[in-house]
Amino acid sequence: MSTLRLLSLAAMSMLVASFSCKKTDETPCPEGPVTFVLPANWNYSPYCFATPVAGAQAQTYVINSDVELQALNHCNTSPVIDFSRYTLLAGKTKTASCSSVESQQVTQACATGYTYHVKLVAGLCQASTEVMYCVLVPKIPVGTAVAFDVQLP
Repeated sequence: MSTLRLLSLAAMSMLVASFSCKKTDETPCPEGPVTFVLPANWNYSPYCFATPVAGAQAQTYVINSDVELQALNHCNTSPVIDFSRYTLLAGKTKTASCSSVESQQVTQACATGYTYHVKLVAGLCQASTEVMYCVLVPKIPVGTAVAFDVQLP
């Protein structure tokens, strides 16, 4: 084989190899539990937070800025949150038995987005109350789906 032919064959092989490799520019989507923290120094009350929706059992919020938080929080106290790093997931649910939060977890799935799982446990009274729950998670991009999965007692 001539030198020219060998060089041509080598060049063609390199071109084919470079175009056949899939480039991985995308950031992989992590799946599973998401690390969260509870807002510090905030004695939040469901009666201060937002306006009840007539007939609704639960209200949920994905809050990405101080402006959004202040629009929902009607009390004078609110936490100091670095919204450049965190998103506040919050909600409140009407229950019939002085319920409280037993456990909470946030998970992420590439196909469906985030899910905030909250399990409520019944209290000792029979009074109808509203239970408030919230967590701070690493900043969630705008437009990402967030579902709330609240298990009632």
